[in-house]
Amino acid sequence: MKCIILAAAGAVAISAGLMSAHAAPTNISQSECTKLWQEANPSGADGLTKAQSAPYILDFKAANPDGDATIDVNEWNAACKKGLVTSASSSGASSGTTGEDVVPNPKEHAPTNRMDKMVPPMVPPEKEAQ
Repeated sequence: MKCIILAAAGAVAISAGLMSAHAAPTNISQSECTKLWQEANPSGADGLTKAQSAPYILDFKAANPDGDATIDVNEWNAACKKGLVTSASSSGASSGTTGEDVVPNPKEHAPTNRMDKMVPPMVPPEKEAQ
């Protein structure tokens, strides 16, 4: 019984460690922090709302310790030091190509099944008459 409890506790500790390692914040330089503040706040407002800061702030609540509706420049700089600010370009959105300009390789062959016979083209089933 003790082995099961210890194994379960170990599994929880390991998964918690992996989760915290996966979500580890990355600190950015003060110059990058200032650049991102100016990028996020082009109008020069006193603060940013949650929606305005969303592309940059990983955790609005943690970056906004006074709990008001905006993050001011001091809170922004503190959030940078805590690793809560990230570049909007690192949001996961891709700026890559669509693949429309890819030319097929003539040396590639058409898909085959296990018997080396051509796979028939996919044709949608006909709609039933109602």
